[in-house]
Amino acid sequence: MFLRSGYITLPFLVHLLCILFPLSALAEYGDIILNRKAEPMRKAQVGDVVFPHWFHRIRYRCDVCHEEVFILRSGGNDINMARISEQGEQCGVCHNGLIAWEPLECDRCHSLEPGWSAGPIQYAHRGEGQAEKTLKERALDIRIGSKAKPYSNIIKLASGWHPAALSESGLPLDRYGLVDWAAAIKEGKVNPIWDLNRSGKKRETRDTKILFVTKSEFVADVLFPHDIHVYWLQCRICHDTVGGPIFEKEAGKTPVDMLGIRQGKWCGRCHDKVAFPISDCNRCHNQPKGTPIGKDVIRREGGPAYYPVEKSVEK
Repeated sequence: MFLRSGYITLPFLVHLLCILFPLSALAEYGDIILNRKAEPMRKAQVGDVVFPHWFHRIRYRCDVCHEEVFILRSGGNDINMARISEQGEQCGVCHNGLIAWEPLECDRCHSLEPGWSAGPIQYAHRGEGQAEKTLKERALDIRIGSKAKPYSNIIKLASGWHPAALSESGLPLDRYGLVDWAAAIKEGKVNPIWDLNRSGKKRETRDTKILFVTKSEFVADVLFPHDIHVYWLQCRICHDTVGGPIFEKEAGKTPVDMLGIRQGKWCGRCHDKVAFPISDCNRCHNQPKGTPIGKDVIRREGGPAYYPVEKSVEK
């Protein structure tokens, strides 16, 4: 039900606002332009698709779709209408008239005018030659060779993207103006489900922290929190990923570096695409050199030993 204890739930409010502001509810950071099959779309006389990640994320945790419905890799899914409408796969798992509306009104999804490059909306370009650029090339266009600092671009883009429905939802924003999903959970603004069947099966949890020691003496280390990641995605999504694990299960076995992350590896499989941008350096590099860590923290060696562990600061 949309009404609970006399008040309107956030999903219902957002849905209502999208109806009231249809033209302004087009795209938000993390939304995906789907047009890799542009030629069949043009023959069918329909526009391209913008998949609203934010609209779904309010309702569902990431592993509702990943990876049983969609592989967690850009371009890794052969999305087509036959599978959706005839076989009940992909979007059709929910859009079947029972969980969500049926895919009968084409313009409801095919609402974007042609000519944009495929992929995350924040890297979208229009114009000759832009559509052929890889995601890596488009990411580098934004982050490298610009006189503006990377996060200046993020702020500029965020200020122009927020759909009216999202802006009026009251969701907490980070310092760049993007939705702070971690804060939204902690503040109880959203409570997305993780089991479409609502079977009541036990949710896998883990709150282990891993310390990634940076090689530089001047760059703070990374204290990686498992809990917020496991809230959205089950362990298998990172450690038993389709096509090979994003991270090996044994600490220190995955050679993580920032160049690879920028190219979409490791943390970059989600961050800079749907999760918050890596331009927000201090959000990950949150452990100053020399700060004591808890004894239960797993230390991932990668630099000199800076950390006394006699006194735990972890709660």
